[in-house]
Amino acid sequence: MIKFLKYMGIKMNIDSYASIAQIMEAVVLIASVFYLSLQLKQANQISRSETRRTMLKMDIEDISVGRDNPEIIGLWTKEEISQEEKVVFAHHLLITMRQREYEWQELQENAVDTDVFDVYAKILNVHLGTKRSRSWWREFKEMYNPDFVSFVDSRIVDQPLTRYFEKYVAY
Repeated sequence: MIKFLKYMGIKMNIDSYASIAQIMEAVVLIASVFYLSLQLKQANQISRSETRRTMLKMDIEDISVGRDNPEIIGLWTKEEISQEEKVVFAHHLLITMRQREYEWQELQENAVDTDVFDVYAKILNVHLGTKRSRSWWREFKEMYNPDFVSFVDSRIVDQPLTRYFEKYVAY
């Protein structure tokens, strides 16, 4: 650039060189900030993708429990259950609701989109959609984040009991 200025017949002094250096510094700084913003956007996309992958993995594991132990599905609607079945039922719900709490926390941290979360949260009306599971929730919800409990309560308060488990028999 200096050769160009000399070629054009422009005389330069030390102040002129300093001004050119400042302009170049500003251009480099702007380019660096732009590059960092692109990196940050990409990191956020990767983080959201990892969160969705984790949610999917946890959901598949939850679904697999019913596939691998079909008798668990019947515990939601079975008239009378043994003490051992109560333990199995309670622990399955403890795990499942902890998973829902994780998903809710990810939503609170903006690590997952609302649309994605809402799809996963629909299962609350299934998991807590029977007399037995709602009774369990009343007894054990103290084990969860109070704000999460409020969220869950707001989702199930006016919801009718689920027909989800009847669908297993019907199809």
